[in-house]
Amino acid sequence: MESKVVRAYEGRLVNANYKKGMYINEGNKNCPSLTELAYFTDKNIWIIGDSLMIGWDGKRVVSNSCPKIIERLLQLNLLDARYSFSGAQISGNRTVKTVDLTNNVTNIIEDNEFKNADYLLIALGVNDLNYSDNNLGYVQQRLQSNICRLKQVNSDLKIMGIVPFDSYLEKKASKYTLRELQNALIETFNSFGIPVINWQQSSFSYSQYSLNDGVHPTQDVYQQMGYMIANFIVHSRSMMPNVNDKNNTLFLSNGWQTNELGDKQYAQNNMLLVDWQLIDGVWYYFDPKTKALKN
Repeated sequence: MESKVVRAYEGRLVNANYKKGMYINEGNKNCPSLTELAYFTDKNIWIIGDSLMIGWDGKRVVSNSCPKIIERLLQLNLLDARYSFSGAQISGNRTVKTVDLTNNVTNIIEDNEFKNADYLLIALGVNDLNYSDNNLGYVQQRLQSNICRLKQVNSDLKIMGIVPFDSYLEKKASKYTLRELQNALIETFNSFGIPVINWQQSSFSYSQYSLNDGVHPTQDVYQQMGYMIANFIVHSRSMMPNVNDKNNTLFLSNGWQTNELGDKQYAQNNMLLVDWQLIDGVWYYFDPKTKALKN
């Protein structure tokens, strides 16, 4: 059960002194005014995320997930989280039971309602860390490419980034650390001028004991995350649409990578190899057209 939780009623946020550091509350100098909150009554916010944006706690979907809290606090016209999926990755592929960003974005831009989205939250990455062996440069390239695709369809879209919360799984498929991933995603978002929520700078404390299974937060932590995201949206509401739609920042991907079709490729000096190639003493053949490894 919620206790001292922020509740939205007729545009006012009341009974809001929930734990420490929560900014959406009356009497706090950072509290949104009624005018600020009224700004969102006709706004549509979309979320592309993983299980944390669904509210999975390791056993069940919590009653107060981040999207539900955001929708309640901001009294939005619409909050659309249909494109958030458990196991979702930035650099995954359709040959495994996951949802990767590239194929997900293809479905999003074909959705006629997407042109009405005012804000988009992108909250992905922890499943790349845990379950993907793609290199960090390729993760950045996939994120960059798909942000450009989204902006081409909805040029007025205001995008906000959320880096992974944390992961205490002992075995991870990736060869980079959580901190390296967080920094790489922040770098990619910043190259577009996209504001980012970094949980390491959050106003509440968390640890591995805040996570039921090493990855998924408890209900209490989800509530605090929801408050922080809602506050972040309010205080970033006047941001201009991210203007650098044709981002030319070069993110380097070298070595083996698996694209969204499930094709294995190999990049050298940021170029995909073709024809016969000797790699680590073994000969491989890459299709000149698709750049995919042929067995």
